[in-house]
Amino acid sequence: MSDPLTDIVALLNPKPSHSKLVEGGGQWHIVRESGGEAFYCAVLEGECLITVNGKGPTLLVAGDFILIPAAYTFENTNAGGPGATEITTPTILSEGHVRIGATSGPADLLMYVGHCEFDTPDKQLIVSLLPTEILIKGQRRFATLLELLLDESRARRPGRDGVLMRLLQLLLVESLRSNHDLPKTAGILKGLQHEKIAVALHLIHEKPGVEWQIAQLARHAAMSRSAFFAAFSETVGMPPGQYLLFWRMSLAKKALVSSKEKIEQIAFHVGYQSASAFNVAFTQYVGVPPGVFRRQSRSPQTLSLALSKEQAFP
Repeated sequence: MSDPLTDIVALLNPKPSHSKLVEGGGQWHIVRESGGEAFYCAVLEGECLITVNGKGPTLLVAGDFILIPAAYTFENTNAGGPGATEITTPTILSEGHVRIGATSGPADLLMYVGHCEFDTPDKQLIVSLLPTEILIKGQRRFATLLELLLDESRARRPGRDGVLMRLLQLLLVESLRSNHDLPKTAGILKGLQHEKIAVALHLIHEKPGVEWQIAQLARHAAMSRSAFFAAFSETVGMPPGQYLLFWRMSLAKKALVSSKEKIEQIAFHVGYQSASAFNVAFTQYVGVPPGVFRRQSRSPQTLSLALSKEQAFP
């Protein structure tokens, strides 16, 4: 059976942007702005204070891992005493390795930080189905994964980009499933934690081409139609019909961008019996016909304009 969490991560298609090993000593204060990329930080030694998107400060200690699916502002300071009043300029020690704070003496902090870009037309909507912050404490396997990520990012071995992408996907899946306290707000994680709603999510992902009716999904979930509709909407954050449409259109856009399949074939795979019906649904959802979307996918600027017309997540 298809796993919706794995499907979502694969559709996000995380790709490394930039990452580095950071060591710190004494007092320091780092402030950065980002364009909504995913940000992650693993503290390997020592501790620090971090504030992301205005939320914090949060104390991170050795063994902690934090993932922000969409980061815009970032502030990082030393812990255990007053931070520097001025913004610190990092000292480059080598490629992918910097020092912050005191430039001499032993480091009292070692952390691995980085960004990755979600390479998907549905980034904004999919990220909205994830928690705004994921904090994992005291699970050493994350340090192991990040050490592998660090080693691979520094190397120039054949297949480097593919390995980095797989490691990032694994890191994202691990972080999303490692803390049962995460699904507190509506989204895909909360839906998967709901025993009955999870059944419907698995069916939608396994067979997106089926013309699922709410009553059918409710029967599979062993619920009444009204109870299923209310529970699905509350846990996932959108009604079942809207989620089915979102998933079909996400698969369609991915196929239009990354495959050479004919539009008629894509229409059939995502649950439409004719290209014309698919064309109407796709145009209404995205703002441009599928053929135009495919052509515009070759141009990031025009693709961005097309996606800006897409229905917003409520």
